[in-house]
Amino acid sequence: MELKSRRFTSKEPHVAREPQVADPGSSRSSTHLDSRVMPAQIVEAKQILYFSNTELQHLTNISSDNILKLKEKVAERYIHQRCNNALNIYQKEVPLQLQHWKLSTACRTIDSILRGGILSGVLTEITGESGCGKTQLCLQLCISVQFNKERAGGAVFICTEDAFPSKRLQQMIQHYGQFLPGQNLGDKIFVEHVADFDTLEFCVKKKLPTLINRGLIQLVVLDSVTALFRCQYDSSQLLNRAKHLIEFASTLRQLAHQNSIIVVCVNQVSANMNKIGLQDSDVVPALGLTWSNQMTCRILLSRFTYHEEYTDDSGQAMSRRKLKVIFAPHLRQSELDIQISDCGIQGIKPQFVNT
Repeated sequence: MELKSRRFTSKEPHVAREPQVADPGSSRSSTHLDSRVMPAQIVEAKQILYFSNTELQHLTNISSDNILKLKEKVAERYIHQRCNNALNIYQKEVPLQLQHWKLSTACRTIDSILRGGILSGVLTEITGESGCGKTQLCLQLCISVQFNKERAGGAVFICTEDAFPSKRLQQMIQHYGQFLPGQNLGDKIFVEHVADFDTLEFCVKKKLPTLINRGLIQLVVLDSVTALFRCQYDSSQLLNRAKHLIEFASTLRQLAHQNSIIVVCVNQVSANMNKIGLQDSDVVPALGLTWSNQMTCRILLSRFTYHEEYTDDSGQAMSRRKLKVIFAPHLRQSELDIQISDCGIQGIKPQFVNT
């Protein structure tokens, strides 16, 4: 007997099926779409927002009303960020990236011209000639971050030049350790020595995120950014150096912004041959305008042109320097006489510059 194939059809009329986006709490992927309705061009739910209503109708044969409903559901899933106003930011009812905080320098006089200290989420540069106290100020910040009320934590100190000044750090720890008894302030300061770009990039892109994700650090100090860039590039490679500087600064800025941490870069100075910038100073920060444009705040430390020794009340000899705010979006240009003693850098008297 010959058998003839028969086609069975449903008696119910065909109804256009509305595509479903998987519920976040289900075991299916949050980007799953009903493959019986969606064409091959659309793999993830968020791709629906890339097409116009007419294009989606042509691709899926879904009614216009269902397309509008589908887009609303997808938009609710992926576009969930609300607008933040000034009150939300002040009350810190915003994402971590907008919750800025300040790190005290452990000196009220210096904090007064910095309006509370070093700002988080941005790049801060401390520049100046050799021996003016840049590294000592950074060591002081590494200790101060452990006393911070909002975001107490450790610090990473990346050395690219000389050996880490461990003896000087221990001297400062002996002074500040009395305010935090029972704890060794040096245990939360992580030191990394780098001698080339490969080691530096591995530290910044691999090691730092690991420490940040574990909640171990709130401060990153790079002392200094100048050394490697000066050695790696010569005068005929300025364009390549500029590209590398921008890329490296972008990585640091992203790290500071996404995690709301403090990032401080120490920079050297060069001779000011044309007497431009910094009010006709004899020196200018190194690495040129390319690096300057990547910085949010710049602080200049300098020595006096004359040598004079100062003593405190106990007769201890102190070195006198000057701290100056060059630019910052939240600070006025100001300068301050500072002194270096066993406990670190302390301010003397603020003097505001008319601008």
